[in-house]
Amino acid sequence: MYDIQSYHVEWLVTSEQLQSDVTIRFSNRLVLSIEPGRTADAVELGPVAMVEGLVNAHTHLEFSSLSKPIPTTGQFTDWIRSVVKYRRENPGLTSEAIGAGIEESWQSGTTVLGDIATVGWSADDYSKAGFQGTVFQEVLGLSPDRIQQQIELARSHLNGHTANAPRGVSPHAPYSTHLDLFRQAVEIAIRTNSLLTMHLAETKAELELLRTGTGEFREMLMDFGIWNDTLFQTPLKPMDYLELLAKAPRSLIIHGNYLDDTELKFLASQPQMTLVYCPRTHAAFGHSEHPWRRLIELGGRVAIGTDSRASNPDLSLFAELQFLTACHPDLSQLDLLRIGSRNGRLALGFEPHSRSKTPADFTLIRLADSALRSPHPELFGPANRVCGTMVNGHWVWLAPDLASQTLSS
Repeated sequence: MYDIQSYHVEWLVTSEQLQSDVTIRFSNRLVLSIEPGRTADAVELGPVAMVEGLVNAHTHLEFSSLSKPIPTTGQFTDWIRSVVKYRRENPGLTSEAIGAGIEESWQSGTTVLGDIATVGWSADDYSKAGFQGTVFQEVLGLSPDRIQQQIELARSHLNGHTANAPRGVSPHAPYSTHLDLFRQAVEIAIRTNSLLTMHLAETKAELELLRTGTGEFREMLMDFGIWNDTLFQTPLKPMDYLELLAKAPRSLIIHGNYLDDTELKFLASQPQMTLVYCPRTHAAFGHSEHPWRRLIELGGRVAIGTDSRASNPDLSLFAELQFLTACHPDLSQLDLLRIGSRNGRLALGFEPHSRSKTPADFTLIRLADSALRSPHPELFGPANRVCGTMVNGHWVWLAPDLASQTLSS
């Protein structure tokens, strides 16, 4: 027998429907039933909107100890140099940072995360913090002697797959990953039915490197002592990488700031592929307008990520949606909820919400105007705040007033 929990809320909001004045019953990590009104055994949560759990489809938790972002002014490769410097100077902070990042994510309403892991971490760093999400092992290297070592790292990682933390592989980016290493990572993902993710078309400088082997990335690689003239001899473009990524069972394309229309149409034709847009990081670097709305128009899938505290002031997926609401007031709040929740679950290999099997992952939002006749127009309004996060039917975080109220009921 499983315990049944019942809660009464003013609003229940999914990306497909809105219900008011309902009691939600949970059991065995799933929604058992939704009933009108408040039942006798229901805990009162008050004038809040309970929405399907937010999903951060892309982050780097290892940087969660940073109190402020690394400056994003100047060339993009200047920022990369600073990231590499920070990582080298703080090798012992990874475990602490992962725990802090998970806790911060819970406190901002995120229920599922897609994290890129590099070095210095262990499975315990995630399990002890109650992590729910997908951990991608990053592989990278441009020298032939690195390829086999990185492939073994990927294989070892995928052997540690667990139910609450499915695993994947992340060939980092075209400028840092040898094409042979990338191809083998795709093959491993196919053989093991694993997820794949890659940073792609992030900057104009990356496109220049792929096209001509010149520019700021070449200069950086020369400074790092890893450039050789056999790299990027053949002109490449993001489409060459997309076609390989499409062979994986499921793949996430991170950023995609400079994908052209042909590449977007290809993405839209591949239901197993998701473009992950990181709105505030995109704005911090001053990129050209992101093509995410065009991809949606073409029928493709978009999810949302925060990137990391190396480029973002926090890890709040809710704040990303508030940012998008301010930038695109014409957009439906339900459409924003879809890309901030359900699309991310699909991308990361988690069961989507459905009528017959709804995971008990929810975000509670306290509406600034509790007298609203419908939260639809202002779900991600600037004055609204996250006040609770439920993962697998358990509260991983509640605002102090709700926590005391819930515990005393």
